[in-house]
Amino acid sequence: MSVPPPPPGRPTVDDVALILRARTKDSAGIEVGTFDQDTRPTAVQVEEQIDASYALVCTRLPPITDLPASLLPAVAAVVAYRAALRVEKSYFPEQVRTNRSAYDELRQEYLDDLTPLIEAAWQQATTLPAGMVEMGMIPVGSWTSIPWSFYEEWTVPQVAPVETE
Repeated sequence: MSVPPPPPGRPTVDDVALILRARTKDSAGIEVGTFDQDTRPTAVQVEEQIDASYALVCTRLPPITDLPASLLPAVAAVVAYRAALRVEKSYFPEQVRTNRSAYDELRQEYLDDLTPLIEAAWQQATTLPAGMVEMGMIPVGSWTSIPWSFYEEWTVPQVAPVETE
């Protein structure tokens, strides 16, 4: 039985391990460099976090099939960061709460990378989502859009009558 290839832009367990290398320790406390059946979390558990992260990141992007191949490594990198965040919160919450985890730094890197990825993905998508039409808008003013302060500046000031004795 053959295993289907992973979806485009989906990172591997090794990609997440590159971000969380210190978390790849086996039961003897030896850093193995990746997640496997003897680490906490296991490779299977990290795969589950990758699946959830891939789904969450992809909700912000056009369909993966519409993206150019040049963006897929960036998608995989951002998904790997998201998965690393989920691993930190799920398996080491006490360290996250007491700032003994790299969670805050990883989260900032994730956010720093997510925004440009979203922008690039929508700019470079090969097709627009169903029902969307590419168009621009030009602001056009009318008399109803002129603020009242403009009128006040151009009105003739009222002069109070001069009192004479």
